[in-house]
Amino acid sequence: MSRPIGVTVITLLLLVSSGMTLVHALTPPAARRNHRLLIIAAILTVVSLLAAEALWTLRSHAFLLYMCWAVCAMYATVATRFPMTSAGHSIRLFTPIVCTSLAYAAAAIYLRRAL
Repeated sequence: MSRPIGVTVITLLLLVSSGMTLVHALTPPAARRNHRLLIIAAILTVVSLLAAEALWTLRSHAFLLYMCWAVCAMYATVATRFPMTSAGHSIRLFTPIVCTSLAYAAAAIYLRRAL
């Protein structure tokens, strides 16, 4: 069974997106003291590797793992930006959440049809 090119692209983008979230979570100096961010980063790493492997090999549970990864990635995006928020920062939190959720939803719609 050949893998559709869209699934390959989504798998690679899944890994890149997770990497960007992890870099954003682990680069601030406060991340070294915040154990919650380290736990979130570890969970996101494990779930992203499991989802990428399932998508790459076209397993039957690939869509379920992708959706679990999307929820974990959204939580990690919020958690990495939330400790740095002040009263005026909440509006700047809205844009990354909307953009990433729309991208993940579009990929989920494609994956549901492809898998």
